[in-house]
Formats: sequence, structure tokens, C-alpha cells
Amino acid sequence: MIYKCLIDQVFQYNGLSIRPIRYEDRFKIMTWRNEQMYHLRQSSLLTEADQDYYFQNIVSKLFDLDQPGQVLFSYLDGDTCIGYGGLVHINWMDRNAEISFIMNTELEKDHFQFHWKAYLGLIEKVAFSGLSLHKIYTFAFDLRPHLYDVLESADYCKEAILKDHCFFDGQYKDVLIHSKWNPKLMFRKPTKSDAKLYFEWANDPVVRKLSYQSDEISYESHLKWFETKLNDENCFMYLFYFSPQKHVGQIRIQKLDEANAEIGVSIDKHFRGKGLASEIISKASADFLERHKLCVINAYIKKENISSCKGFDKAGYIFLGMKDIKGANSFHYTKSIR
Repeated sequence: MIYKCLIDQVFQYNGLSIRPIRYEDRFKIMTWRNEQMYHLRQSSLLTEADQDYYFQNIVSKLFDLDQPGQVLFSYLDGDTCIGYGGLVHINWMDRNAEISFIMNTELEKDHFQFHWKAYLGLIEKVAFSGLSLHKIYTFAFDLRPHLYDVLESADYCKEAILKDHCFFDGQYKDVLIHSKWNPKLMFRKPTKSDAKLYFEWANDPVVRKLSYQSDEISYESHLKWFETKLNDENCFMYLFYFSPQKHVGQIRIQKLDEANAEIGVSIDKHFRGKGLASEIISKASADFLERHKLCVINAYIKKENISSCKGFDKAGYIFLGMKDIKGANSFHYTKSIR
């Protein structure tokens, strides 16, 4: 079965995967739910008849809906089901959903954190890339503190504590809500307050090694250069970020004349190797070319910097050939709207 609401149906990571929930896994799931009722909103033991009815009359109808109330997955190691979960209580208007996950009870003692973290990475792909949700969250009885450590290490924010929210085992329990928002990549123009951030990026050893001027930069000279560029009407600076605290990198496009501009890019060391270079190059280039339709953007990349070439290739730049730039053999790429 496949979900009509999703283009990709299978999400994988290091031999683990989630795929639309399989009918063949229903009794394994029933067993795990019955063994773990202590943390579930389940008031009685499930029977095989209950499980057959649920799969045949509830689950089977989810696949053909444009906006189902839940999307459920089997969590697999190879082809063996070792858990299940999904996104439930999906609010399509506000674009949020609750995360659900249960693993094989035998794995909980020694592999709880490993599988929760792996599963979160997979279900986030479904939520943010597959369904374009704005927010996902967990709704958990205050019974498993080791779960909250996993969530917070995966950048989930403890958004709320609902005091005495659920009556469980003869007493009221708090409910903890941990949330994560879709990490949309945004950009803004830098300000003077960003001078130190740009200085740290400029003096990063990798950046210096691959720059045409590889000497370390003093803060005094950097500050003078930075303020000059901020006031240069022909210099277009783009500071990319996921949140005010998570800066991804920067693009600078210097307009040389009416026909030509030159682009420079650097990525924060914490975000390298994540495929973000092409995205920020694309976004900044599109914004610049919309303003200056007659310009051609030129990119010059030292021969040693092969990884940057991949970013420009993916961003739609055209490779023109090799060129000598300041005594260094360099790749020459261009982009325009012509």
C-alpha cells in the first residue's frame, strides 16, 4: 500500500527504514502495545480481532486520502519489523502533528535511545519534506525521563508541561510536550552586529586555505572591510539561517559593472556536508538576478575546492572552463537568466 499524500513512500537511514504500515506486522504491533500500555493512551488489552478490525476498517482507508488524520509506518531493520509509529492527530489547517512511536519491547532496555533517535530522523523527513508540516511534537506522560533526553538532544524544545493532565494508575500525571519546527532556510542582509560572526567564518582554517588570499585576517582590517561592504550599494550580502541562533553561511555577490558580478560563498563548519551550499547559492543568485536581469554572475573556484564545484553545478551554474585567477588554476562557472 502507498499513501496518496506522499510522493516518497520509503525513508531510509543506515539499514533502518520506515515504510507504509504493513498488514503482516499487525500482531507484532498488538503484542508491543499490550506490553507497553503503561505509557500509551490504551485502556485495555488488544485482541487479534481488535487488531484485524482496526487494520481493515481504519488503517486501510488512510492510504487513499489527500489529507489523512494519521500516517502510520512499520519501522524496519532490513526487512524485519522492529517497531511502528507515525504522525497522528494531523492538523492540516495549522500544519502540525503528534509523533507516535513504539519499538519492540525487547529493544527498550539497551537500545532505547539509539532507535528513538534514528526514528526521529526518519519521521522528520516525512513531516518536513514529505508533508511540509510546520511543527511536530510528542505528547508523553511524565514516566520516561530517558525519552526527554533523546528529544532534547535532537533539538526538540520542551514547549509545555500540562500539570496533572492524565489520571494513570490511581494518580494524576503531568504530560510533557516537546516540539520541533520545520527548519526553513531563510536569509537576511547582515548588520554591524554580525561583524564578529563574519570574522569567525573568514578566519576558519578551511576557508583561509581555499581563499585566494590565504593569510589570517586581523579583526581591525576585517571590521574596516565589513563596514565598507555593508555600505557598498554594489555589494549584495546574504546571511542564511534556520533560526536566529543557527547561522548556516553567507553569500556575497559583488556587482562589477552592468554586465558582470562575482559571487563568494562560505558555509559554517557545523553545516558542511549537508547539501546546503547549492540551496543558499540558488536562493541568493535568484534574488540577485531578479534585481539585475542583465548581469552574469561569475564564480571562480580554486582547483583544490572540488566540493564547491558540486554546489554550483547543482545550483544551475554553467562550467565554462579553467582560468588563472591570481596565479591559481580555477574553475569558472557562470549563471544568468538569459
